[in-house]
Amino acid sequence: MTLGNMRQQGVRSLSVACGALLLLVLTGCATQQQADTAAEAQQRAANDDAQCRSNGVLPGSQGYLECRMNLDNQHAAAVQPQNPFSGAHTYHH
Repeated sequence: MTLGNMRQQGVRSLSVACGALLLLVLTGCATQQQADTAAEAQQRAANDDAQCRSNGVLPGSQGYLECRMNLDNQHAAAVQPQNPFSGAHTYHH
């Protein structure tokens, strides 16, 4: 094996190692983000449950279901990007 071949093999090995390390780092970031998102959803559900119960409705009742659906709709509306073409603005020609 020549010195040139050894260098080429070393560069290839280093590239593979760097690629594997990058993949592990990115996978770890995605896993942490999913865990954060799940924890946030769990906390929001607990907050919503407490809010509906504070209104005097019990889980399983029609009032509780309506309260939770209302809160779910509010959360969904809060994360929706605002559409500039939704008609909120009136343009005059």
